[in-house]
Amino acid sequence: MKRLLTVFLLFMSTHLFADIVWQKDLTTAFELAKKEHKVVMLMVEGEHCRWCKKMKHRTLSDEAVSTRLKPYILVKVMQEDENAVKDLPMINGVPTIFFMTPDKKVIETVVGYFGIEDFLSYIDDVEKKVPLKKKSEPLTLKWHDDIDEAFAQAKQEHKKVMVLVEDEQCRWCKKMKAGALSHEDVKEKLNAYVLLRIDRIDQEDMEALEGLRGPIPSFHLFDTQKKALDALAGYYDKDHFLEYLTELSQEYR
Repeated sequence: MKRLLTVFLLFMSTHLFADIVWQKDLTTAFELAKKEHKVVMLMVEGEHCRWCKKMKHRTLSDEAVSTRLKPYILVKVMQEDENAVKDLPMINGVPTIFFMTPDKKVIETVVGYFGIEDFLSYIDDVEKKVPLKKKSEPLTLKWHDDIDEAFAQAKQEHKKVMVLVEDEQCRWCKKMKAGALSHEDVKEKLNAYVLLRIDRIDQEDMEALEGLRGPIPSFHLFDTQKKALDALAGYYDKDHFLEYLTELSQEYR
């Protein structure tokens, strides 16, 4: 009977923590927080701390609490792990929970065991100080098909023009549009420019701007006076194209 009870408790423990996703270490947690612009909830617990176990199994595993914690990056460390806690703020007992920004600035500190309602009130306090980033609608790219119209807008908005040369028969053009150009991070970078697309078969448009000939898909950066500044030709995946756009934004601010 005792063995069955132990197995049952282990099952319940696993089940209760099904919705709690803990990152493997502090480095991973804060890197992910920076990437996703999220708040970190860092729990410091002790090896023999019964209140830590109670906090995890009663409070943090509650459905209302675990639902509220989904937008956060969660990570826990042991107080006994000197290497993990050496760079943390002062710990005045366990459990201690720090809500922190991606650059490790403390937003709120919770020391000791708290029940469900009290802990939810702490989450409320955190979100008053740092409102959660609301999920936004997917970005859309506005491509101009008219050269004069695109450069007129660029002059008005003091922006550079990014030209995409493509062809409806080009499978790498299609692949890049379905891949890299569909990612939100790439679209955010491209929206800093006035966007113009030119079909390679349109001879008049191809001759209207400098340097458009060559492999496709290709991207060409122009200033408002139609001076060519930079170009990139060929297929690129999201990470490499994003790296190029980042370098471009640093060089041509």
